[in-house]
This record gives sequence, C-alpha cells and structure tokens, in this order.
Amino acid sequence: MNKTTSERKPLTFLSAMIVAGLGMLTVPWFLTPPAYLDLALRDTAFGSDLSMQSVVLTDDNTGKTRNASIGRIGGAFVARVGRINSGSGRYTARIPGYRPGVARFQAAPLQNVRIPIDLKPTFGRLEVSTYNAMRSIEPVAATVRNGAHAVTQAPQRVVTIDLPPGTHRLSALAPGFCESEREFDVRAGKITKAAFPLSPDLTGDEIARFVLGWHNEPRDLDTHFWKSDATRVPSPTTVYFQNKTGRLPSGETFAHLDVDEVYPGRYETLTVRDAAIGDYRYFIHAYQGVGTIGEADATVQMYTRGCRVRTFTPPANCAFRIWNVANLRYDGTNVEVTERQLCEPEGPVALPR
Repeated sequence: MNKTTSERKPLTFLSAMIVAGLGMLTVPWFLTPPAYLDLALRDTAFGSDLSMQSVVLTDDNTGKTRNASIGRIGGAFVARVGRINSGSGRYTARIPGYRPGVARFQAAPLQNVRIPIDLKPTFGRLEVSTYNAMRSIEPVAATVRNGAHAVTQAPQRVVTIDLPPGTHRLSALAPGFCESEREFDVRAGKITKAAFPLSPDLTGDEIARFVLGWHNEPRDLDTHFWKSDATRVPSPTTVYFQNKTGRLPSGETFAHLDVDEVYPGRYETLTVRDAAIGDYRYFIHAYQGVGTIGEADATVQMYTRGCRVRTFTPPANCAFRIWNVANLRYDGTNVEVTERQLCEPEGPVALPR
C-alpha cells in the first residue's frame, strides 16, 4: 500500500503540473507577449501644432477604438497608445480636419516603438496681408472678418486663417480707410498668400479710384485709363505702366497710376482727378504670363466719395487677354460709370470707343 501510494504521488504531481500548464496557456500574455506603442503625428502640409488635440485610434486588427490625447514630446506630437500585442499591427488615426492616417508596425515583445503617421489636411490656409492701396508696400493694421465671424480681435497687418476649400468672402476695416470686401479661393492642403488693399476715402481733387486685384496667372495684369479723344498710343492722355501720369493739353493731371504690381496676389491702383472732364475708358490687359483674364480670378473695386464702392468681375466666358471694364464720364460735378464688361483678344492697340 505504501509503495502504491508512493508511486502515485509523482504521477499525481506531474498531472497537476500539466493541467496547470494548460491553464496558463489560456492567459493571453503567454500567448502574445505585450509591446508598447506611441504614434507620432505630423501635419504634412502646414506643420501645425497638434498638441492638446484628441485623436481617435482604431486597432485595425481587432476593430477596437479608443481616444487618446496628443502631447508634445521632444519636438514631436505624440499620442500614447500604451500596451499592445507584440507582432505585426496597424492603427488608423482620425483627427477633425485631416484625412485618416495609417501606421503599420512590427513590434517585438516588450519593445517600446514609436511609429510616425502623416496627416493630410482637408482644409486650406489663407494668409492675407492688408496694405494701403495707394502705396506699393505699406502695411496697414486692419480688423478682418469672415462673414459675421471676427477673424481678428485686434487690428493686425497679417492674418492667417484655416478654411474649408472653396471661395470665401472676407472684409477688412482700418481707421482712415474704406471698408472693403474681397473673395479668396482656398484649396485643401495649400497656402494661399494674398494682398488685401484698402483704399483711403477720396479727398481733395480725387473723384474716383480703381483698385485691381488678381490671384492666378497670367502673371502681370495691367491697368489702362484712356481719354476718349486720344489719337495715338502712347500719349499724355493714355495712363498705363509706361505713362503713369495722365496730363491734359493744359498740363493738368487727370489721373495717376499709383501702384503698378506684376505678380498674382498683388494689386494695381489708379486715381482719377477732377481735371478728368469728359469721357474715359478703363480696361485691363494681361500683359505677361500664360492664360486669360477669366483664369486670373481678377476683381476691380471702384471707389467714389463717401467710401461708396462698386465691384466688377470679368464675364464668366472671358477667354481673352483684354477686359473692358467700364467707361467713366465726368461733367465737373457728377461721376457717371457705365459697365462695359466686354472681353476681346489682343491685337493692334485700339483707341477708346
């Protein structure tokens, strides 16, 4: 009896160990040892500060989702996932305003891994600089609004705003200047830099002011203002980049090209004086660069006293390089502007009509 009992003890102990070992195999840690995961998130377009934001992380192997905060660690924007199963894996990160980013990895047991995730923005960035329209480069601190929303709480010279793709109308106001509205085209993942010229109200002998702006090619749009009885070009009564001051036979100045810029995103300004009695033609010529007036995304704002403003945009089918905007008539008291809105191809210089 004692021998039988002593023989059974080792068998009983071995059986217990086997059962215990099988039980331990049911614990996940023994099947898949853990690793530890951090995700380094990066805005590939703008390099935006992602700290203090929250990211939704999905383990694509299991479908499980969790929220994680993003912090700045050593110059990187890191979301700490923490303990994961070692081996191969894939996580998808989602942050509002960005396309989902994916991280694939191979993590050894007990390894700490940091995997980069590149995020592509679904928004665009608009950088607007406000200037005095009467000067080539004279910054003006202005308050900018996007519809009813104030972009700036205090006047600034440069305003940066992230916006959904599309066309956005912004307004700007600064002391001593007329309030102005302009449209800007925003593209996803792109930075749009543009000047926002502000016109002072007319004073002294000023009777009208034209401010041209454009955002795309052709590279150089030129302002032209001609007296209707001009008999040759160039002449003292044709105002453009080669003759910035228009003078009558009497020597009086009737108009002056205040600003002449040559790049998209800039502006040109022409001011008409009270000596401009009679009929005049205002038109735009695509002087340099590839494309048509319709592709330039051009706008002309015409100001008269009291900050009254009219806005002109090219006809939708303006597939030419000359845009006849308007005719101006001044009788010594009243300014009358008649829209022409006629586009025509380049050719021999045409006299006003």
